[in-house]
Amino acid sequence: MTSNTLNINRADIDTDATEQFKTQAKRLRKALAARDVSISHASSLELLAQSHGYRDWNTAIAMARRNIPTNVADLGIGKRFAGSYLGHAVTGLIRSVTATPVGGVFRVEVHLDEPVDVVESKRFSGYRQRIASRINEHCEPVLTNGRSGPGLSIDLLLRDADSV
Repeated sequence: MTSNTLNINRADIDTDATEQFKTQAKRLRKALAARDVSISHASSLELLAQSHGYRDWNTAIAMARRNIPTNVADLGIGKRFAGSYLGHAVTGLIRSVTATPVGGVFRVEVHLDEPVDVVESKRFSGYRQRIASRINEHCEPVLTNGRSGPGLSIDLLLRDADSV
């Protein structure tokens, strides 16, 4: 049920940006090979993404498609999103977004496409599909006081399946 990669349809991603990143990753792999450093293509994609300041390859491609960072003002009820929750790559539907009494902190409720295990124990599991979390104006996870913390990050908004 849990996954470390996003399952985003190709129609959701800008092919030009994807191809540009892939070309850069090939050049990186070739340059490293010239220095007797052998890495896989997947590793070169991950290294390229991190060199651009992204968490991973999926996030880099998602943000390249968007060309602007996600902002809380972009969010809305019924919009689809991709992001991460407690270390799991997730996609889902935004159910609500409300301001909290703490300036710059918002409460967002989402319904995930696939439930994620929020327990780090080998003895039992705790799957969640509908979650509420606090985010800042840049859609990054924060605690109730507004300080950075664990939780949900909304990295990009996806196209609706009906509009593709």
